[in-house]
Amino acid sequence: MVADHAKHVLVVDDDPDMVKSLSIYLRLSGHSVHCAYGGLHALEQIEEESPSAILLDIMMPDMNGYEVCRHLRQQIGDSETPVIMLTALSGDAARSEALDAGANEFLTKPRDFHDILVTVEQYTS
Repeated sequence: MVADHAKHVLVVDDDPDMVKSLSIYLRLSGHSVHCAYGGLHALEQIEEESPSAILLDIMMPDMNGYEVCRHLRQQIGDSETPVIMLTALSGDAARSEALDAGANEFLTKPRDFHDILVTVEQYTS
């Protein structure tokens, strides 16, 4: 059970090194972190853990981040949980699609972890 729900973050990326690095950084900054390594796993974690923010990669093999975000917003009916897309994709088209899918923020990789933390804390404070 998470003691401080307001600081519970779900990190979703198919790159285990990225997940591990982000998780360590967020935990050291006082956040509780759960991890998912693909879109389908993310949806399971979202329903089980009810995170207060989601860091979501776009390019994943089983279900991309756009689909996860749309499913969260439309199928699950969750319009409250902040979704921060964190991706190697750049450009207006990717940003537009992420925001159209329901993302609150769009950050490109590589990104300084402090910048990511600041964005997460905007939504979990």
